Amino acid sequence: MISFFRKIRQSLLEANTVTRYLGYAIGEIVLVVIGILIALQINNSNEARKARINEQAVLKNLVQDLRADSLSFQDNLITLAKINKLHQVLYEIGVKGMDLEVENPNAIRLLIYYNPIAIKNDPFVADKISNEAIRKEITTYSRYLKDLDITYLEYAELLEKRIRVYLADKKALQLSSWFESTDNSVKGGTPFDFVNREELILLSKTPEFQQLLLEVSIKTKNTQSNIETVLTQNQTLKEVILKELEK
Repeated sequence: MISFFRKIRQSLLEANTVTRYLGYAIGEIVLVVIGILIALQINNSNEARKARINEQAVLKNLVQDLRADSLSFQDNLITLAKINKLHQVLYEIGVKGMDLEVENPNAIRLLIYYNPIAIKNDPFVADKISNEAIRKEITTYSRYLKDLDITYLEYAELLEKRIRVYLADKKALQLSSWFESTDNSVKGGTPFDFVNREELILLSKTPEFQQLLLEVSIKTKNTQSNIETVLTQNQTLKEVILKELEK
């Protein structure tokens, strides 16, 4: 092709037809420009396709993390429901004098396993996504997670530094259930019946414990409420992402 154009230029120069040569030269420049534009268009299309593939991979990974978090949050809610139930029973026994059964005394010192991975695995994931609707939902989800982080840390600190210490000081923990048990199976982070049921009932009738019970109940229910909010936003974000992936 190059030799073909070279022969045309040579014949025009030999014919000494300047006007025709200039017209040819302009036409050749136009063809070169068109070729460059086509090459750029192909390159841009390839880059756009690669960017689309990379973005879809990011979205798929995010959906997987969101699903994992959703399962974890649901487990958290189940655990918190048991803890809240115990708090209510202890209030009914200690304050109202009711004769109720304490089914799981260990729940008084139980801390949920909290380790969400979505967003935290990639804090700047929103910057990798072009869809504005998804970016908006990610921002909302991140904000709710930060609120939950704060609530959880307050709940965990109260439980670890005050409730657990208080129970140990009052000798309400059963060493034999751990050291002498043939089945030290762990449920929710601590062995079942780790807390002495009778001692906990007696403590529930003291003003000091009742004040602690109020504080931990507030923190527990706040944590539960924030998890429910995050779980709802988790579902919303997944739906928006899956809709984009179906395109």
